[in-house]
Amino acid sequence: MKTGRNDPCPCGSGKKYKHCCLSVSRAVSDELSDLLSEQEFDSIEEVQAAADILVAKQNQKAQDDFLGLSSEQVYRMLNFAYDTPELFQFAEQLPIKPDAPILMLIQGIISAIDDKGLTATKARGGLPQKLCREMWSDYSKLYADDLFASFHKVNKEDDFFELHVARTVLELAGFLRKTKGRFYLTKKYQKIASKSGLKGLYPIIFKTYYGKFNWAYWDHYSDVPFIQQSFLFTLYLLKQHGEKMTFTSVYEDDFLRAFPMVIDEMEGSPYSTPEEDLRRCYSSRAIKRFLVFLGLAEQEVIKSEKHYDHKYKIKKTPLFDAVVHFNFIDPKIGKTILSSVHSDHLH
Repeated sequence: MKTGRNDPCPCGSGKKYKHCCLSVSRAVSDELSDLLSEQEFDSIEEVQAAADILVAKQNQKAQDDFLGLSSEQVYRMLNFAYDTPELFQFAEQLPIKPDAPILMLIQGIISAIDDKGLTATKARGGLPQKLCREMWSDYSKLYADDLFASFHKVNKEDDFFELHVARTVLELAGFLRKTKGRFYLTKKYQKIASKSGLKGLYPIIFKTYYGKFNWAYWDHYSDVPFIQQSFLFTLYLLKQHGEKMTFTSVYEDDFLRAFPMVIDEMEGSPYSTPEEDLRRCYSSRAIKRFLVFLGLAEQEVIKSEKHYDHKYKIKKTPLFDAVVHFNFIDPKIGKTILSSVHSDHLH
Protein backbone atom coordinates (compact mmCIF):
# COMPACT_ATOMS: atom_id res chain seq x y z
CA MET A 1 0.00 0.00 0.00
CA LYS A 2 1.34 3.43 -0.94
CA THR A 3 2.10 5.77 1.94
CA GLY A 4 0.16 9.04 1.73
CA ARG A 5 1.81 12.41 2.30
CA ASN A 6 -0.04 12.95 5.59
CA ASP A 7 0.21 9.36 6.81
CA PRO A 8 2.59 8.44 9.65
CA CYS A 9 6.04 7.77 8.24
CA PRO A 10 6.70 4.01 7.97
CA CYS A 11 10.14 4.50 9.54
CA GLY A 12 8.42 4.84 12.94
CA SER A 13 9.56 8.38 13.70
CA GLY A 14 6.01 9.51 14.47
CA LYS A 15 6.19 12.32 11.94
CA LYS A 16 4.09 12.71 8.85
CA TYR A 17 5.59 11.08 5.78
CA LYS A 18 5.93 14.43 3.99
CA HIS A 19 8.02 15.81 6.86
CA CYS A 20 10.23 12.75 7.22
CA CYS A 21 11.30 10.13 4.72
CA LEU A 22 9.43 11.74 1.82
CA SER A 23 11.60 14.82 2.19
CA VAL A 24 14.64 12.54 2.36
CA SER A 25 13.48 10.81 -0.79
CA ARG A 26 13.15 14.15 -2.56
CA ALA A 27 16.62 15.18 -1.46
CA VAL A 28 18.03 11.88 -2.71
CA SER A 29 16.10 12.26 -5.97
CA ASP A 30 17.54 15.74 -6.52
CA GLU A 31 21.07 14.56 -5.74
CA LEU A 32 20.66 11.53 -7.97
CA SER A 33 19.42 13.69 -10.83
CA ASP A 34 22.50 15.86 -10.48
CA LEU A 35 24.72 12.78 -10.35
CA LEU A 36 23.12 11.26 -13.46
CA SER A 37 23.65 14.48 -15.38
CA GLU A 38 27.30 14.67 -14.36
CA GLN A 39 28.35 11.03 -14.58
CA GLU A 40 27.79 8.13 -16.96
CA PHE A 41 26.69 4.70 -15.75
CA ASP A 42 27.12 1.45 -17.64
CA SER A 43 24.14 -0.39 -16.14
CA ILE A 44 20.98 -0.02 -14.09
CA GLU A 45 22.79 -1.86 -11.29
CA GLU A 46 25.34 0.95 -11.07
CA VAL A 47 22.54 3.51 -10.89
CA GLN A 48 20.84 1.52 -8.11
CA ALA A 49 24.10 1.27 -6.18
CA ALA A 50 24.58 5.04 -6.43
CA ALA A 51 21.01 5.62 -5.23
CA ASP A 52 21.53 3.27 -2.27
CA ILE A 53 24.62 5.20 -1.22
CA LEU A 54 22.76 8.51 -1.38
CA VAL A 55 19.85 7.17 0.69
CA ALA A 56 22.26 5.84 3.32
CA LYS A 57 24.00 9.22 3.49
CA GLN A 58 20.69 11.03 4.00
CA ASN A 59 19.58 8.62 6.72
CA GLN A 60 22.88 9.16 8.54
CA LYS A 61 22.66 12.96 8.59
CA ALA A 62 22.08 14.61 11.96
CA GLN A 63 18.57 16.01 12.34
CA ASP A 64 17.78 19.05 14.50
CA ASP A 65 14.39 17.62 15.45
CA PHE A 66 16.16 14.54 16.82
CA LEU A 67 18.69 16.60 18.83
CA GLY A 68 21.52 15.71 16.50
CA LEU A 69 20.58 12.08 15.94
CA SER A 70 20.09 10.73 12.45
CA SER A 71 16.92 9.08 11.18
CA GLU A 72 18.77 5.77 11.14
CA GLN A 73 19.85 6.10 14.78
CA VAL A 74 16.31 6.95 15.90
CA TYR A 75 14.96 4.02 13.91
CA ARG A 76 17.39 1.71 15.72
CA MET A 77 16.42 3.27 19.06
CA LEU A 78 12.74 2.60 18.48
CA ASN A 79 13.03 -0.90 17.08
CA PHE A 80 16.36 -2.48 18.03
CA ALA A 81 17.46 -0.85 21.28
CA TYR A 82 19.06 -4.02 22.67
CA ASP A 83 20.33 -5.27 19.31
CA THR A 84 22.51 -2.34 18.24
CA PRO A 85 25.53 -2.52 20.59
CA GLU A 86 27.63 -0.39 18.25
CA LEU A 87 25.34 2.54 19.14
CA PHE A 88 23.64 1.72 22.46
CA GLN A 89 25.05 -0.43 25.24
CA PHE A 90 23.28 -1.63 28.39
CA ALA A 91 25.13 -2.96 31.40
CA GLU A 92 24.61 -6.64 32.19
CA GLN A 93 26.22 -6.06 35.58
CA LEU A 94 26.59 -2.64 37.16
CA PRO A 95 29.96 -1.25 38.27
CA ILE A 96 28.24 0.55 41.18
CA LYS A 97 25.58 -0.39 43.71
CA PRO A 98 22.24 0.95 42.42
CA ASP A 99 19.87 3.09 44.43
CA ALA A 100 16.28 3.72 43.28
CA PRO A 101 12.76 4.06 44.68
CA ILE A 102 11.74 0.78 43.04
CA LEU A 103 14.69 -0.98 44.66
CA MET A 104 13.68 0.23 48.12
CA LEU A 105 10.31 -1.48 47.59
CA ILE A 106 11.78 -4.60 46.01
CA GLN A 107 14.23 -5.03 48.87
CA GLY A 108 11.40 -4.58 51.35
CA ILE A 109 9.42 -7.38 49.71
CA ILE A 110 12.45 -9.66 49.49
CA SER A 111 13.47 -9.15 53.12
CA ALA A 112 9.96 -10.17 54.25
CA ILE A 113 10.21 -13.59 52.57
CA ASP A 114 11.93 -16.44 54.38
CA ASP A 115 12.32 -20.12 53.51
CA LYS A 116 8.67 -20.73 54.39
CA GLY A 117 7.52 -17.96 52.06
CA LEU A 118 5.25 -14.99 52.77
CA THR A 119 1.52 -15.50 53.25
CA ALA A 120 -0.59 -13.62 50.73
CA THR A 121 -3.91 -12.03 51.70
CA LYS A 122 -6.89 -14.34 51.29
CA ALA A 123 -9.17 -11.80 49.65
CA ARG A 124 -6.94 -10.54 46.81
CA GLY A 125 -3.80 -12.63 47.05
CA GLY A 126 -1.68 -9.54 47.62
CA LEU A 127 1.08 -8.63 50.03
CA PRO A 128 0.03 -8.66 53.70
CA GLN A 129 -1.46 -5.48 55.16
CA LYS A 130 1.17 -5.06 57.88
CA LEU A 131 4.01 -5.14 55.35
CA CYS A 132 2.24 -2.67 53.07
CA ARG A 133 1.69 -0.20 55.91
CA GLU A 134 5.26 -0.48 57.21
CA MET A 135 6.71 0.05 53.76
CA TRP A 136 4.42 3.00 53.05
CA SER A 137 5.55 4.64 56.27
CA ASP A 138 9.19 4.44 55.16
CA TYR A 139 8.65 5.12 51.46
CA SER A 140 6.31 8.09 51.85
CA LYS A 141 8.86 9.98 53.96
CA LEU A 142 11.36 9.89 51.10
CA TYR A 143 9.34 9.91 47.90
CA ALA A 144 5.68 10.83 48.44
CA ASP A 145 4.18 14.31 48.23
CA ASP A 146 3.77 15.67 51.76
CA LEU A 147 0.14 16.66 51.30
CA PHE A 148 -0.79 13.30 49.77
CA ALA A 149 1.11 11.35 52.43
CA SER A 150 -0.64 13.27 55.22
CA PHE A 151 -4.09 11.88 54.42
CA HIS A 152 -3.46 8.74 52.36
CA LYS A 153 -4.21 5.48 54.16
CA VAL A 154 -2.84 2.11 53.14
CA ASN A 155 -4.99 -0.90 53.98
CA LYS A 156 -4.00 -3.21 51.15
CA GLU A 157 -1.44 -3.55 48.37
CA ASP A 158 -3.64 -1.75 45.84
CA ASP A 159 -3.60 1.35 48.07
CA PHE A 160 0.18 1.55 47.63
CA PHE A 161 0.46 1.34 43.87
CA GLU A 162 4.23 1.79 43.67
CA LEU A 163 4.57 -1.30 45.86
CA HIS A 164 2.10 -3.18 43.67
CA VAL A 165 4.17 -2.26 40.60
CA ALA A 166 7.38 -3.38 42.31
CA ARG A 167 5.81 -6.74 43.17
CA THR A 168 4.50 -7.11 39.59
CA VAL A 169 7.95 -6.36 38.12
CA LEU A 170 9.55 -8.91 40.47
CA GLU A 171 7.15 -11.55 39.15
CA LEU A 172 7.64 -10.56 35.50
CA ALA A 173 11.41 -10.74 35.98
CA GLY A 174 11.10 -14.30 37.24
CA PHE A 175 12.34 -13.42 40.73
CA LEU A 176 9.09 -13.96 42.63
CA ARG A 177 6.35 -16.60 42.39
CA LYS A 178 3.17 -17.30 44.28
CA THR A 179 2.22 -20.88 45.09
CA LYS A 180 -0.67 -22.05 47.27
CA GLY A 181 -1.24 -18.65 48.74
CA ARG A 182 2.39 -17.88 49.58
CA PHE A 183 5.11 -15.80 47.92
CA TYR A 184 8.53 -17.37 47.32
CA LEU A 185 11.80 -16.15 45.86
CA THR A 186 12.81 -18.18 42.82
CA LYS A 187 16.04 -20.04 42.18
CA LYS A 188 16.76 -17.53 39.42
CA TYR A 189 16.69 -14.73 41.97
CA GLN A 190 18.79 -16.63 44.51
CA LYS A 191 21.45 -17.48 41.93
CA ILE A 192 21.89 -13.91 40.70
CA ALA A 193 21.57 -12.35 44.16
CA SER A 194 24.21 -14.63 45.67
CA LYS A 195 26.61 -14.03 42.77
CA SER A 196 26.33 -10.28 42.20
CA GLY A 197 23.57 -8.83 44.38
CA LEU A 198 21.79 -5.69 43.21
CA LYS A 199 24.52 -5.03 40.65
CA GLY A 200 23.32 -8.09 38.75
CA LEU A 201 19.63 -7.88 39.61
CA TYR A 202 19.05 -4.27 38.55
CA PRO A 203 19.80 -4.71 34.80
CA ILE A 204 17.16 -7.45 34.65
CA ILE A 205 14.68 -5.31 36.57
CA PHE A 206 15.39 -2.42 34.19
CA LYS A 207 14.87 -4.55 31.08
CA THR A 208 11.72 -6.10 32.56
CA TYR A 209 10.26 -2.70 33.37
CA TYR A 210 10.87 -1.54 29.82
CA GLY A 211 10.05 -4.72 27.94
CA LYS A 212 7.37 -6.59 29.91
CA PHE A 213 5.62 -4.21 32.27
CA ASN A 214 2.92 -2.06 30.63
CA TRP A 215 3.51 1.59 31.57
CA ALA A 216 -0.12 2.45 30.82
CA TYR A 217 -1.08 0.28 33.81
CA TRP A 218 -0.14 3.22 36.06
CA ASP A 219 -2.75 5.71 34.86
CA HIS A 220 -6.01 6.44 33.05
CA TYR A 221 -4.65 8.06 29.90
CA SER A 222 -4.87 6.50 26.45
CA ASP A 223 -2.53 3.55 25.93
CA VAL A 224 -0.01 5.41 23.70
CA PRO A 225 2.47 2.50 23.57
CA PHE A 226 4.90 4.69 21.62
CA ILE A 227 5.93 6.46 24.85
CA GLN A 228 7.24 3.16 26.15
CA GLN A 229 8.68 2.11 22.80
CA SER A 230 10.73 5.32 22.72
CA PHE A 231 12.26 4.74 26.18
CA LEU A 232 15.77 4.92 24.72
CA PHE A 233 15.09 8.31 23.15
CA THR A 234 13.96 9.51 26.59
CA LEU A 235 17.25 8.24 28.00
CA TYR A 236 19.06 10.13 25.25
CA LEU A 237 17.22 13.31 26.29
CA LEU A 238 18.43 12.74 29.85
CA LYS A 239 21.97 12.39 28.53
CA GLN A 240 21.61 15.69 26.65
CA HIS A 241 20.02 17.72 29.46
CA GLY A 242 20.82 15.79 32.61
CA GLU A 243 24.06 17.39 33.76
CA LYS A 244 22.03 20.02 35.61
CA MET A 245 18.50 20.34 36.94
CA THR A 246 16.26 21.01 33.92
CA PHE A 247 12.51 21.58 33.79
CA THR A 248 10.59 18.51 32.63
CA SER A 249 8.77 20.75 30.14
CA VAL A 250 12.04 20.83 28.14
CA TYR A 251 11.86 17.05 27.81
CA GLU A 252 8.22 17.28 26.75
CA ASP A 253 9.10 19.89 24.11
CA ASP A 254 11.91 17.76 22.68
CA PHE A 255 9.78 14.63 22.61
CA LEU A 256 6.95 16.42 20.79
CA ARG A 257 9.31 18.03 18.31
CA ALA A 258 10.76 14.64 17.46
CA PHE A 259 7.46 12.72 17.39
CA PRO A 260 4.56 15.16 16.81
CA MET A 261 2.24 12.49 15.40
CA VAL A 262 1.98 10.85 18.84
CA ILE A 263 -0.51 13.57 19.77
CA ASP A 264 -3.01 11.84 17.49
CA GLU A 265 -2.99 8.84 19.86
CA MET A 266 -4.47 10.92 22.69
CA GLU A 267 -8.23 11.13 22.92
CA GLY A 268 -8.31 14.48 24.73
CA SER A 269 -11.15 15.62 26.98
CA PRO A 270 -13.61 18.51 27.40
CA TYR A 271 -11.12 20.06 29.84
CA SER A 272 -7.82 19.71 27.96
CA THR A 273 -6.37 19.36 24.48
CA PRO A 274 -4.74 16.15 23.20
CA GLU A 275 -1.36 17.88 23.38
CA GLU A 276 -1.87 18.88 27.01
CA ASP A 277 -2.88 15.32 27.89
CA LEU A 278 0.08 13.89 26.00
CA ARG A 279 2.48 16.18 27.85
CA ARG A 280 1.07 15.08 31.20
CA CYS A 281 1.08 11.45 30.13
CA TYR A 282 4.69 11.61 28.92
CA SER A 283 5.86 13.43 32.02
CA SER A 284 4.10 10.92 34.25
CA ARG A 285 5.13 7.70 32.49
CA ALA A 286 8.52 8.48 30.99
CA ILE A 287 9.91 10.90 33.57
CA LYS A 288 8.33 10.33 36.98
CA ARG A 289 7.55 6.63 36.68
CA PHE A 290 10.49 5.58 34.55
CA LEU A 291 13.51 7.85 34.97
CA VAL A 292 12.83 8.79 38.60
CA PHE A 293 11.22 5.56 39.84
CA LEU A 294 14.10 3.50 38.44
CA GLY A 295 16.68 5.83 39.95
CA LEU A 296 18.08 7.15 36.66
CA ALA A 297 17.14 10.74 37.50
CA GLU A 298 16.57 12.73 40.68
CA GLN A 299 13.67 15.15 40.89
CA GLU A 300 13.25 18.63 42.32
CA VAL A 301 9.79 20.09 42.96
CA ILE A 302 9.15 23.80 42.42
CA LYS A 303 6.04 24.27 44.55
CA SER A 304 3.24 26.75 43.97
CA GLU A 305 0.11 27.59 45.94
CA LYS A 306 -1.95 25.15 43.90
CA HIS A 307 -0.75 21.59 43.83
CA TYR A 308 -1.52 21.10 40.16
CA ASP A 309 0.67 24.09 39.30
CA HIS A 310 3.83 22.55 40.75
CA LYS A 311 6.79 22.50 38.36
CA TYR A 312 9.41 19.79 38.23
CA LYS A 313 13.08 19.56 37.37
CA ILE A 314 15.28 16.51 36.93
CA LYS A 315 18.93 15.67 36.41
CA LYS A 316 20.68 12.37 35.83
CA THR A 317 22.16 10.24 38.59
CA PRO A 318 25.39 8.21 38.60
CA LEU A 319 23.19 5.15 38.03
CA PHE A 320 22.17 6.48 34.61
CA ASP A 321 25.78 6.54 33.41
CA ALA A 322 26.29 3.02 34.74
CA VAL A 323 23.19 1.58 33.02
CA VAL A 324 23.27 2.91 29.46
CA HIS A 325 25.97 4.24 27.14
CA PHE A 326 25.66 5.94 23.77
CA ASN A 327 28.47 5.50 21.26
CA PHE A 328 27.93 8.22 18.67
CA ILE A 329 30.09 10.31 16.40
CA ASP A 330 30.48 13.77 17.90
CA PRO A 331 29.91 16.15 14.96
CA LYS A 332 32.07 18.81 16.62
CA ILE A 333 35.24 16.74 16.77
CA GLY A 334 34.47 13.91 14.36
CA LYS A 335 35.30 11.21 16.91
CA THR A 336 33.30 8.47 18.55
CA ILE A 337 32.05 9.14 22.08
CA LEU A 338 33.15 5.96 23.86
CA SER A 339 31.87 4.51 27.11
CA SER A 340 34.10 5.06 30.13
CA VAL A 341 32.96 1.83 31.80
CA HIS A 342 34.84 -1.40 31.24
CA SER A 343 33.37 -3.42 28.38
CA ASP A 344 33.05 -6.56 30.52
CA HIS A 345 29.96 -5.01 32.11
CA LEU A 346 28.28 -4.15 28.81
CA HIS A 347 25.99 -5.95 26.44
